[in-house]
Amino acid sequence: MTATTYTAPPPRTARGIRPLAWTGSVIATVVLAAALVWLVAPQAGPYDAGGTLLATWFGDVTAAFVAAGIQATAAAIALATGILLLSGRARDGLVAPVVVLIAVGVTAIVLLGFDGIVIAGYTLAFFVPIGVVALVPLLARRRPVLAVLLAAAIAGVAALGALGVFPVLSFYARYVEAVAADPARFASSLVLTAFVGVWTLWALSLITRRAARAGAFVQRHRVAFTVAGAAMAVPYVVARASWLTPWPLFGGSRDAFTANPDIQVVGLMLGAAMLTGAVLTLGLVLPWGERVPRWVPRVGGRPVPVALAAVPAATVAALFTAGGVQSLSLALTGAVPVGTALMLPFWAWGPLLGLATWGYVRHRAAASV
Repeated sequence: MTATTYTAPPPRTARGIRPLAWTGSVIATVVLAAALVWLVAPQAGPYDAGGTLLATWFGDVTAAFVAAGIQATAAAIALATGILLLSGRARDGLVAPVVVLIAVGVTAIVLLGFDGIVIAGYTLAFFVPIGVVALVPLLARRRPVLAVLLAAAIAGVAALGALGVFPVLSFYARYVEAVAADPARFASSLVLTAFVGVWTLWALSLITRRAARAGAFVQRHRVAFTVAGAAMAVPYVVARASWLTPWPLFGGSRDAFTANPDIQVVGLMLGAAMLTGAVLTLGLVLPWGERVPRWVPRVGGRPVPVALAAVPAATVAALFTAGGVQSLSLALTGAVPVGTALMLPFWAWGPLLGLATWGYVRHRAAASV
């Protein structure tokens, strides 16, 4: 009788390499095409008006050209890597993932920076109330009491909006106006965020496969990393929540709120977006991060696809890290108050979220085995 050896299935990070490469290649194609257009016609792109770190080193025209060049180079590197991988001609090793990681890292810091966080935050704030409204019919069947309470809260906010006390619709109008005024900036920021996130996850999936000991450590302490990451939202959420009291913090003023209620609406909705980010971070260690809650029709009780949690989490981790590096450097050089970097500690939230995502993926891979 011959002995047989058991080979454990590869971790999900390894099995998910090709889908990430497909997705990343499609996004890289779009990013490269846009960059080539902006190299020829900088005024058509989002970099013509400055807004990047390059604008502090060059004039607006030169900065726009250099920014488009950086975008084109990073996209070309990622696309070439994806083509080689999908055609089966890619070699094993760390050279390709390290080069891609450097390319997307430069893209994130130089082209996205803190502005990417701002746009992502406003976009999330735009969709959070819509998501809350959508929860009502989902909860109605199995959580009727909670559905009624949520519907009552929504009706109360709508009534305050109709009275002009809390004009929520004005936030949506201002957001739509901002997007219409500069669609290239918003669209490019969101697409670049996806580009950076997908290729960062791809590169780190390969790099971390060789760091088994470090991965085991992260997996053991993933709850601590996740909770610590979610806690980074507390200062900002508390400051924005204080806008509902007579003692508003972080730029709030009762006189300003009375004269212009829109200011309070924007602050509170951004606070709600930050709170949503903290809750989603905690989802990496909570049961509903692994199985869809049973009150969700049709898919309740099914396992949450690992990519559905890992890709957005890695994307946000990369965005937060890049924006946090920029905000922290500005605070250390005195360009912005140090308190701003402490109130918005993305420089810590990003790396912690990255570690939490790594631990989540390893935990789900171990559970599947």
